[in-house]
Amino acid sequence: MDLFSRLRSWSRYVALGDSLTAGRGDFAADGRPVGWARRLAIILTDRTGVPCTLTNLAVDGATVGRVMTQQLPQLNGERLDLVSVTVGMNDIRGPEFHPGEFAVGLGQLLEALAATGATMLTCTLPNVAGVVELPERHVQIARQRLSDASDIIRDESARHGAICLDTWAMQDLATSPELFTADRLHPNTSGHRRLATAFADLLLAG
Repeated sequence: MDLFSRLRSWSRYVALGDSLTAGRGDFAADGRPVGWARRLAIILTDRTGVPCTLTNLAVDGATVGRVMTQQLPQLNGERLDLVSVTVGMNDIRGPEFHPGEFAVGLGQLLEALAATGATMLTCTLPNVAGVVELPERHVQIARQRLSDASDIIRDESARHGAICLDTWAMQDLATSPELFTADRLHPNTSGHRRLATAFADLLLAG
């Protein structure tokens, strides 16, 4: 490994967020979730030659508010090299979605993560409106909410210096049901591998 690769390495990685980061849909032989974050740590270890150790705090069903109150405090001010957060899918569900409230909450979360000094990773919400099984009358609502939340994630990421993977530019995620579990909301093992590789490519290209 050359010096350039060593300088671009991340040994202490903490992942926060919802079921996307918790690993729903991607399970090891023993039944434990794997997920893109753990796969990313493996890829970074292989590509940089520096062991990347992951602590995954993400849980199913988390909203931006729950990440703030339940996961963020677990960082305890420790020094980190890399931190990621995926959030928003649970915020847009339900009868109403308030973009302004989501933007404020996400901004506060990213500001707190920026204070750790770690490289920050996030991503837009995968555009699953084209693969999820919904009544036609709900497809446009889902697509609009996914789009609105993703615009907020892009804006707040840029404002706080986070590296944002734009999943809307990954056409296979929007058109390939075979990358998702039966619920069409969560990536399967192939989908998680696709995300992990995309995150690694983005990190190492920066």
